[in-house]
Amino acid sequence: MRKPKVENKYDLKFSDIKNLQIVDRSRICEPLFWRNDIVGAWCISREIGSRKDIEFSTNNEVWIGIYDKPYYNKLIHCKCYSYGGMCGYNFKRFFNEKEIENELDLQTHEFIVETINMLIDEGVLGLNGK
Repeated sequence: MRKPKVENKYDLKFSDIKNLQIVDRSRICEPLFWRNDIVGAWCISREIGSRKDIEFSTNNEVWIGIYDKPYYNKLIHCKCYSYGGMCGYNFKRFFNEKEIENELDLQTHEFIVETINMLIDEGVLGLNGK
């Protein structure tokens, strides 16, 4: 595995994301987020992989949602999928070599860490006790 291009500067685990605090809800809007009125959440999503990966369903997907009202007792959710959304991709620690099978998995970790770093740095989300 290559060295990650993104630093996990808040030393977050994947499970820490759901416990982040919303600091400035007014900044949860377009163009960074897109609105899903069906579930009542502002979302950030990305397909990880090349056009060929997407065409042949070998890509990964990431979805981060910030709900208007708690959903399963949490306002912030992050989900990862592999094989074009056909399988969940679950892991505990970012950049743990044992939980990364390929380059797309590493890129998935990098996207999530980069996005969460930015949301914390910009004062949209905050750490609870970290």
